[in-house]
Amino acid sequence: MKESAFNRRRGGLCMDILRLRYFRAVAQTENISQAAEKLLISQPALSKAISLLEDEVGVALFQRSGRRIALNEYGHAFLKYAELAIDAVDRGVSAVREIENPSTAPIRLQTNITGELYLIELIRSFRRAHPGATFEVIKNYTKSKFLYDCDLYIHAVNIPLNKCASLPLFTEELVLGVPAGHPLAAYDHIPLRMARNEEFIGLIRSTSWTEETNGFCFQAGFKPNVVYTCDGTEMVAKLIAAGEGVGFLAAQSWGAFPEGVKLLHLDDPLCSRSYNLSWQIDKPFTPLVEQFREHILAYFKAREAPSRQPR
Repeated sequence: MKESAFNRRRGGLCMDILRLRYFRAVAQTENISQAAEKLLISQPALSKAISLLEDEVGVALFQRSGRRIALNEYGHAFLKYAELAIDAVDRGVSAVREIENPSTAPIRLQTNITGELYLIELIRSFRRAHPGATFEVIKNYTKSKFLYDCDLYIHAVNIPLNKCASLPLFTEELVLGVPAGHPLAAYDHIPLRMARNEEFIGLIRSTSWTEETNGFCFQAGFKPNVVYTCDGTEMVAKLIAAGEGVGFLAAQSWGAFPEGVKLLHLDDPLCSRSYNLSWQIDKPFTPLVEQFREHILAYFKAREAPSRQPR
């Protein structure tokens, strides 16, 4: 039986990180010519690099068919570890450069709806330990406008992000805001169906918030009669206070709402919304961004649920 190259090899591997980058590019494009153009090298040089990598690993990593080249079983197994190695090297280089020349680039953070309510406290507490840190905060409400060049994202879990890793942060209770003089203001808890005949004030139609809150109404057996749409919950609360309708609000932010708004707990269905912290898997962190990510996770892990009741 033919001896495997794995068994023939006596020494350890001494793998070139550049070949791993070439391997990843070919795996992504499934075309040597396109990968070579992307990498700004000649096609023969790229083919040779892939061949040398396969010799070093000891097996063919691609299945070749005409101009198409696709990962085989070994290639798929190898790719995930190649990506980890590339990411580790990139992070290591970033860490060394950060020590040599501390970055003045701002940490770019994107958030939607309630995520922004925690940012002031998060940033203030982080800057106490890192006074040189600067931030660029992008406020976003719609799925279609998520920017993929930010460092970190705080967003509702029903917003899909491609090529991102995510960890859960928190779940917030959604309550119904009604004018203080409204008949429903006599209650502290109501089933959502009691609001079926009310005029609703909501957020712009394309938001994930709107999808979720409409879903709660559908579960309660009705379609909300939306008479206003706004681009932020602050305006929703002001219109409620002015007696223009009722609307969903986040319980955690009740202290920020104007006088004249009564918040009601909802059941049947229970209304809540969960948030994640996400980041791009193919974008290396600077040490400062990584520290801020850990700061965010620690903050929400330690944070206790608010004890204040809707008024």
